[in-house]
Amino acid sequence: MRLVRSLIGLAGFLLLWEAASRFVLDAELVPPPSEVLVRCMTLANEARFVADVASTALSWFIALCLAVLIAVPIGLVVGRIPLVRAATMPLIEFLRPLPGVALIPLITVLLGVGAQTKITLATFAAVWPILFNTSYAVAEVDRHMVETARTFRTSRRRMLSAVIVPSAAPFILTGIRLSASIALIAVVATEFIFGGSIGVGQFVYVHGLSAGRMDTVLAVTVLAGLFGLLINASLAGVQRRWLGWPASGASGDASSSRRRWQLVVSCAAVAAVLVAWQAIATTVADPYFPPPLQIADRAGELWFAPSMLSGDILPSLSMLLGGWLIAAVLGIVVGVALGRADKAMDYVGALMAFARSVPPPLLVPVFMVMFSLGPQTELVTIVSGAIWPVLLNAVDGARSVDATKTDTARAFRITKASWIFGVVLPAAAPKIFAGLRLSLSIALILMVLSELVGTSNGIGYQLNSSQGYADLPGMWAWIVLIGVLGFVLNRVLLVVQRRSLAWHGGQFG
Repeated sequence: MRLVRSLIGLAGFLLLWEAASRFVLDAELVPPPSEVLVRCMTLANEARFVADVASTALSWFIALCLAVLIAVPIGLVVGRIPLVRAATMPLIEFLRPLPGVALIPLITVLLGVGAQTKITLATFAAVWPILFNTSYAVAEVDRHMVETARTFRTSRRRMLSAVIVPSAAPFILTGIRLSASIALIAVVATEFIFGGSIGVGQFVYVHGLSAGRMDTVLAVTVLAGLFGLLINASLAGVQRRWLGWPASGASGDASSSRRRWQLVVSCAAVAAVLVAWQAIATTVADPYFPPPLQIADRAGELWFAPSMLSGDILPSLSMLLGGWLIAAVLGIVVGVALGRADKAMDYVGALMAFARSVPPPLLVPVFMVMFSLGPQTELVTIVSGAIWPVLLNAVDGARSVDATKTDTARAFRITKASWIFGVVLPAAAPKIFAGLRLSLSIALILMVLSELVGTSNGIGYQLNSSQGYADLPGMWAWIVLIGVLGFVLNRVLLVVQRRSLAWHGGQFG
């Protein structure tokens, strides 16, 4: 029955799109689905498109494999050794929200334009979710299981293979699922922005946007969404079938003395990295890797210049927060409504899963044609990509309201508003906050991406300009600023989450 409802929902959406395209919208800008589906079938017979798909898929697969091979071993070490964890977490927390697309100008200068560039960028972008999830899961393995294994004098190798890795595996695979989407975004974005090699992103730019063929753009978008949906469904199936046991549980918050010790180690590690970087960069004198003091000096000139602050930094920050807030409000409202509506997700769930799987870079040319270049394109791009984590988590959270609370609310005949704000939203809040944090990272990626291709100001625009003028310290300064913004915004949201969910106890307390 659920399949029938999904088919009804899909048919309704296609009919609405067909009617709107033919009678309301400009069919050249928004072709009807009948034309798009025909174009999807004809694309399969074009040798160039098949080669582009193979290039993108191979680059994505290599990058994801490299990310797993890099992140999982490092995550195991970081999670198992407290000293290493305290020393490396500041660097991980700083680099994790740094969007890979922000490094596109720098990496193209270092490696040129080609497959090596998009694989490098996608690997960098995909490493951090896997590394963070692995280190967190390993550090939080149930202590009783570890102590029991030690009682039986289990060797370290056996402890790792039989206790630690199986306990952390579900969480690690969750990180891989996130990284699979992020790697695809990085590959397509690199192809679209700088081209220079075959790939789906370059095909969309040359054969779609430049040629004015919106049916081609939308057809490629549909096929890419199906590819992303297939990958996500496959990884989810693997997780359900072979990793069906619960993920590692939290082992409790660290004591205040332990947190102070970790803070001291973290500060010492950061200082050591900066000193070593300064010494090596000064000795080698490579223009592509300027010393931190030179980057800091250039950052001071750029970040605090009145023209840059008012013309680029503040507009970018406003666009980022504005787009994210719009996505958050829409996601929460629609998600809670769908989550509490009986059988609503049966009709629209498949469409939402598909929309979430579409790589956002492929939507940029669609929005550029529909809204022209400017802030409106940037805002729509951010909202269209950042809404899905919030919406889907809100749906899941709204469905998880305890049955006892529901029965109690009905017995006391509370109003609809009191029910939503007093019962549903508090119950869904932990999952909504998880979606908000992921959504903020996606919003930052899309802000930089849209400014690289579709605006005449902003941080991404200045980053691209620094590449054009061979201002390497300036490029590093803008990259550092993007990392700082991601780190600070993520920490602020984490503090808000902890305070808002203090009543939840456990990891939120």
